[in-house]
Parts: sequence; structure tokens; C-alpha cells
Amino acid sequence: MFSYDCSFCNEHRMARRNDAAIAVALEAMTQAVGQQPNAGDNDGVRMLETFLRNHPPTFKGRNDPDGAQTWLKEVKRLFRVMQCNEAQMVRFGTHMLAEEADDWWVSTRPLLENGAERVTWALFRREFLSRYFPEDVRRKKEIEFLELKQGDMSVTEYAA
Repeated sequence: MFSYDCSFCNEHRMARRNDAAIAVALEAMTQAVGQQPNAGDNDGVRMLETFLRNHPPTFKGRNDPDGAQTWLKEVKRLFRVMQCNEAQMVRFGTHMLAEEADDWWVSTRPLLENGAERVTWALFRREFLSRYFPEDVRRKKEIEFLELKQGDMSVTEYAA
């Protein structure tokens, strides 16, 4: 029988074995990284720490429409400067609710999650304003503002 030992063929077989070994090693590394607890949480923790270092305001609830507006404005300003994504905005914002407002969120969140695919900041904001700065109060504030006087002129006349 004729036996031909081709060094090129041997090298080719060796390269295929090495490729297979590398593929197995890469797969094992991918699984190990994916199974690490907190693999993706470190970025979220760092973002929360940064958010809290900026001393965001808390909102306690109660009958405080002006406080609700101010809280939303201040928290949104921090989100903008930190470039938070939707999930972070909801998580960080609701983290700053306290007392009655936190109780409201704990009871409202499951209702929103059942009806929505995902609780967005816009959905949270709408529900928050509905609870703490209702439409009838907003209308009264608008009328109050439009009826303000600067000397003998209304605010709209003065602004013009």
C-alpha cells in the first residue's frame, strides 16, 4: 500500500484542530461571562450612584401640585445631563419617591405593567401628573395666571 505523508495536509489537519479548540474555548468563555451575577448591573449601579451624587429631590406626595411640577422638572434636568435611557429614568425617578408618593407608586406600578408592554417615562409622568397635578388643578392655575395683573395690564397684555 502506498502511503504519502504530505506536510501540507498534516498542517491543514492541525489548523482545523486548533480552530475547533479555539471555538470551544470561546464558547466556554461566552457562557461563563453570561452566567456572572451582575454582569450588566455594574453600569446601572454606577449610573445610580452618579444620579444620587447630584442630590436629586425626593417627592413625598400629598396635595402639592407645585411641588410635583418642580420635582418633575428637577429630576428631568438630571436625566438630561446624565443622558439616561427610558428604563433608567423610570427606575431612578421612582427611587426618589417617598412616603405617600412611594406608596402610590408601589400600588400603581403593577397596574401599569399589566396594561403596558413597558413602563416608559412618558407613561409614568402621565400617571404621576394625573395623581399629583390633576387636570382641574392645571386649568385653575392657567386661569389664575391669565388673570394676573401687572399694574393695570393683564399678564398677556404686559407680555405683548
